[in-house]
Order: sequence, then structure tokens, then C-alpha cells
Amino acid sequence: MSASHFAQPAAAPAAQPALIGLDWGTSSLRGWLFANDGAVLARRDGGPGILGVADGEFRTAFVGFCEPWLSGQPDLPVIASGMIGSRQGWREAAYVRAPAGFPDSATGLLALDDAAGRPWRVVPGVLAVATDGEHEVMRGEETQVLGALGAMPAGGRDGLFVLPGSHGKWVRVQAGRIAAIRTSLTGETWAALRGHTLLGRLCVDPDPADAAAIALAWQAFDLGVRQAHAQPGALLHLLFRVRTEGLFGRLRPDQLPAYLSGLLTGAEVADGLAWRATDTTPPVLVGSGEQLQRYTRALACLGVTAIVAPPDRAAAGLHAIARAAGLIGSV
Repeated sequence: MSASHFAQPAAAPAAQPALIGLDWGTSSLRGWLFANDGAVLARRDGGPGILGVADGEFRTAFVGFCEPWLSGQPDLPVIASGMIGSRQGWREAAYVRAPAGFPDSATGLLALDDAAGRPWRVVPGVLAVATDGEHEVMRGEETQVLGALGAMPAGGRDGLFVLPGSHGKWVRVQAGRIAAIRTSLTGETWAALRGHTLLGRLCVDPDPADAAAIALAWQAFDLGVRQAHAQPGALLHLLFRVRTEGLFGRLRPDQLPAYLSGLLTGAEVADGLAWRATDTTPPVLVGSGEQLQRYTRALACLGVTAIVAPPDRAAAGLHAIARAAGLIGSV
């Protein structure tokens, strides 16, 4: 009997798109096309952040970015997080107040259906007010934290989550809800010092193909982390060492950017570890790329082992919030 006489198994039906999720920040836009069960069918990167959208034409930017997905199903529901919901974005989504979890984010969604021409929701940011009255906020990171929480081992509903970035966030989660936030302007300060001070003029990026130079740069990073941790109140003094270490040849020019990063990252990490007080659970790092590597290394320098969350936690958080809000059906 020839093979053609055997019945062939039917091909599994292709999953149908059910939702578009967008992480729309200040300088970038990325998106995911989801099936109803949360499977990612496609993703896109490299879209314009809110500051790159001329004259507030957010609908035009959205349609252009998502056109490959909308051409087949123009009425797909959309959920977006990040600075698109800020005063500088499409429309401001009011903050929900901590403690805040999935139900709070879901009920606080801002509807932009009229402006977008389809079901379109914006995830609210989170406001946390400390006992001394200090206000802390975040937009976009709450979605990543909730997405990372969903990847915790079964029953895991508490933890300390660390999100590196221009404005690094340390987030305390209790009983599945964001309870407290602490922000450091580490990345933004590094960029300002590197680009607009005498310190930056001494810095030279190491050749990425030179393994020895890269290794020396990481050694300088470790040195900066340890120094900042040992002298937590002396950061402004320590920063001047970037200049003197370069002037007198104690560090090579291609070590200085990493040394500067180590000082700033070490100061943030030391402060964050002190802020977590008696909590000894491993911090959960949420992010990607070299930023994540720097924070993992900085924590290890200080004897702290971190857990690295799976990638695309913003995507996971967007889908989970959409599910909680009834924007898509249950599986």
C-alpha cells in the first residue's frame, strides 16, 4: 500500500488574533499580537515613543505601527501601557492608588474608543504614598511587575521587583498587589554626566570586539559598585573620582564609562537594599539587555543573588489585565 493511502492528521487550526498589546513609552513603542489564551502570534519593535509623534497624531502613529495586524481585523481590541497615558500622551489615565493589583488596574482602565475608533484601553499608572507623605509614581512599570508576578512560582504573591531604566524602580509587592515604590534617576543621571560634563569627555567606550578591554571595563564597574556601597553618603564626592582616576592613569579611558555606571548603579542598589529592610527574599529583576546584566552583577558584588524574570513581562501583564477587565474572553 502506498503512503498516499494513509490518512493524514488534520492540521491544527491556526490561533486567531484576539488582542493587540502596546508598551508605549517616552522614546519607544513596541507591540504584541495575542491569541485569546495569551500566546504571542507576532511582535513589533521600533515604533515612535510619545515624544516622536508629531502634533499629537497618536491615532495615525498607532494605525501605521499596527497596520499589518489591523488590515485583516480592524476592530481588534487594544490595550496599552506606559507614557501614552500621561499628560504628554494621547490622554491622561488617572493613577490608581497603591496597594494596587490586577483588579485595580482593570477597573482603572481609560477608554479611548472614541478617539481610536475601536475598543482601546490605557492602563493607569500607580501612585504610592509613603507614611511620611512622599509620593511615588510609575507608568508602564506596573504592567511589567504584574506580568512578572504571574511568572512567580505557584502561590508566590510577595516580593521585591527591580526594574532598571532611566528612572530605576524598586517595587514592593504584598499579597499580589503593588504596595510601595522607590525611584532612582540612575540611567538619566548617567546619560547627563556622560554627555554634558567634563567627566564624560574623559570617557571612551571600549571596543566591543576586544575581550580584554571588556573584562577590564567590568572590573572598573565592580570597583564603582563596591565604593558606592561602602560610602553611601559620598556619591557626589565619588563621582569626581571618574575625573581623577582618568587624569592620573589609574583607570584607562575605556574603563571610565563602566566605572561611572558602577558608582551610580552601586548607589542605587545600596539604597534599594537598605529600603527593603528585613526582607531577605531574592529580588526579582525585570528587564533585558546590558542593563539587566549590570544590575545582576551589582547585586552579586554585594553578595545578593537575584532572580531574573522571563522576558516580555509587559506583554504578559497587558494580556492579564485585559483578561481581568473582560476586554477578551476567558479561555
